Amino acid sequence: MTGGQKAAAIIALAVVALAWFNWRMWRQFSAAKAYRAGWSTADFDAMVAENGVTPAIAALTRDLVAPCYGEGVVPHPDDDFARFLMIDDEDVADLVEAAWARLGLAIPKRADPVELPPMKDVRDLAVYLQSVA
Repeated sequence: MTGGQKAAAIIALAVVALAWFNWRMWRQFSAAKAYRAGWSTADFDAMVAENGVTPAIAALTRDLVAPCYGEGVVPHPDDDFARFLMIDDEDVADLVEAAWARLGLAIPKRADPVELPPMKDVRDLAVYLQSVA
């Protein structure tokens, strides 16, 4: 196999992997949209209110995670960051940083970092934001 053929094979493999990932995400969000046909922002707010989250923090949480969802899909508190939204801890930390800025809280400095609790799902993010608000 020549160098050009190897490069073409690697590029083809990358394209197939990317297509598979996008198809899987599209399928997952389409299923969520169909399953949650009657799900609304009020339902989200009510579910996180059971954990002591105020409506303002619930709305902030919805706004923060909305870009992770497809058009017309309302977040659910039990949506797992790693398995459903496929975002890692660094992305969650970025969401927290954006929330701190919107809440008017001082962003922690590198010399004095804040240890974030483990956040598995959207509900954990809402509860954490309520605890620091």
